[in-house]
Amino acid sequence: MSETSPSPLPRPASLAHDADHGARVSGMFDAIAGRYDLMNTVMTWGQEPRLVRRTVERANVPAAARVLDLATGTGDLALEILKQHPDAHVVAADFAPEMMEVGRTRPNGDRIEWVEADALALPFADGEFDSLTHGYLLRNVANIPAALAEQFRVLRPGGWVAALETSPAPDNLIKPFSSFYMHRIMPRLARLITDRAEAYEYLSSSTRAFHTPEEIAGMLADAGFVNIGHELHMFGTLATHWAMKPLD
Repeated sequence: MSETSPSPLPRPASLAHDADHGARVSGMFDAIAGRYDLMNTVMTWGQEPRLVRRTVERANVPAAARVLDLATGTGDLALEILKQHPDAHVVAADFAPEMMEVGRTRPNGDRIEWVEADALALPFADGEFDSLTHGYLLRNVANIPAALAEQFRVLRPGGWVAALETSPAPDNLIKPFSSFYMHRIMPRLARLITDRAEAYEYLSSSTRAFHTPEEIAGMLADAGFVNIGHELHMFGTLATHWAMKPLD
């Protein structure tokens, strides 16, 4: 999503960089919107639904909650929230409108409030949400601390955030095989399923260069969160993260 200002003053270079990065990423995801769910299923060897369920479980959604799902894409996490918590009011936000249009047509998509939004400048009030989820968001934003600060702001005290993220392959016996899969196999699968292999080449490279779960935990702590934890999946190449906004 592009950024606008009410004044004619030029934007700082850092904001321009963030907006340019966001526009590129948004365009890539919009281009693969129709095949995104299939690609996620293939690339996680069919484990994506289980990982989505686990992430929602870690969000500790209370009764009759107002829940925000950021980087919602086609709504996997948002729809799982409704499945586990039918009384929740779910707001699904993303800066890729074509992805959300796919989500609107899915079963129960009409029960979700869809909002086009930038994760670095959320259009929501302080403390508006009881829980917050996101999947594969942090590796796609230009400023992770700013994104986490916004999540902290819109959560109520005592609210939880849960996130599913890729992780660089840990240094173990599996690393050569997992690295080969992400660097060589993922783009080839993309060519078979979509005509936008460059998008998955970007996903592969951004995953290899992404922060470790321990580094993400440190960023969550710096943002003010407590009760921080994570669990690894897929031989350490995916992780579920969780954290709570303090009560005071």
